[in-house]
Amino acid sequence: MFVKLSVLLVLLVSLVPAQAQDLNFIYNSGFNGRSGLNLSLDGIAEITPNGLLKLTNHTKERNDRSGHAFYPNPVTFKNSENDSAFSFSTNFIFAIQSEYTTFSGHGIAFVIAPTRGLPGALANQYMGLFNISNNGNFTNHVFAVELDTIQNAEFSDINENHVGIDINGLHSVEAAPAGYFDGRYFKNLTLISRKEMRVWVEYDGTKKQIEVTMAPIAVATKPPTPLLSLKYDLSPILNKTMYVGFSSSTGPFLTSHFVVGWSFRMNGQAQDLTASKLPKLPSIAGEKRSMLFTVGVPLISVILVLLVVSGVLYVINRKRKFAEVLEDWELEYGPQRFKYKELYIATKGFREKELLGTGGFGKIYRGLLPSSKIEIAVKRVSHESRQGMKEFVA
Repeated sequence: MFVKLSVLLVLLVSLVPAQAQDLNFIYNSGFNGRSGLNLSLDGIAEITPNGLLKLTNHTKERNDRSGHAFYPNPVTFKNSENDSAFSFSTNFIFAIQSEYTTFSGHGIAFVIAPTRGLPGALANQYMGLFNISNNGNFTNHVFAVELDTIQNAEFSDINENHVGIDINGLHSVEAAPAGYFDGRYFKNLTLISRKEMRVWVEYDGTKKQIEVTMAPIAVATKPPTPLLSLKYDLSPILNKTMYVGFSSSTGPFLTSHFVVGWSFRMNGQAQDLTASKLPKLPSIAGEKRSMLFTVGVPLISVILVLLVVSGVLYVINRKRKFAEVLEDWELEYGPQRFKYKELYIATKGFREKELLGTGGFGKIYRGLLPSSKIEIAVKRVSHESRQGMKEFVA
């Protein structure tokens, strides 16, 4: 009889959902089943062979798409619908790898929602959370922490690299530039740096306080000063049971959004993730550039340099070619002269066809002044001439 009662008790306990207790789970060595229950995936979300959760990827045929990943079982956040929401804590490590180093998809969000998959949600700026008709509706019952990498004016985003607390819509209730406090100093973090980063999200059900903290993966301990701290009662937002997970979306710039590890706990502090146990991110060959940047810009630069050098050399040679030399006799008798350039043009460059004859100390050429069209004779003095200056002037 005692054995039967024991078996019956075990069966009854197994029928009570785990979420009714103080749920605690951790994915510290991959999401491929070795760390616990398999996640519920939809959209283009997938688990890589080495255990990474890839919400979106940057293959050409998958732009403007979204991906979701949720813990498979519902989580109890209240004793009843009218009660206050329990405290919860989560921390996760993420990374964003875009095909470009300066542009990316629309980011990633930790989300608590009434259903898995968020049916009807759109990609792009809606991050797979909402759509144009339900964004901001109180009936959504959605809490999210966004890691947003594009500034959308329609949602009053503060910049293109921020963290925000979203309640039922993408107009963040509280937001701040991505970064962390190292002692008294604030240090910026770039969400699309392709590097792994930690995020802590905590809700105190007694104080009605939401805190969000982030740091580089090398900082294993949560910084004492949160990035965001918001006094807000989540009891009207959260139903008795909800689903916890992640959402992400791509846009015109193809991007892979990864969750590397995840820890969650109701009514307590979530376990810390050990970086050495986490699966490794895929390597990237380097920044992808268009042919304009890889070939066009260097080629255009070389051509411009060559043109400038050629232009300078041409000007120098031209000045040398038509340089004027003031002879000593001109100082005595006065500068009764034509410019060498004019005589050069008049005689067609002292061509042999224009040669009229040879004198005692130079050759005489026929010429036509370009300005007045007057025909002239030009004697080109030979430097080897032995006659004196007076004979030349005469």
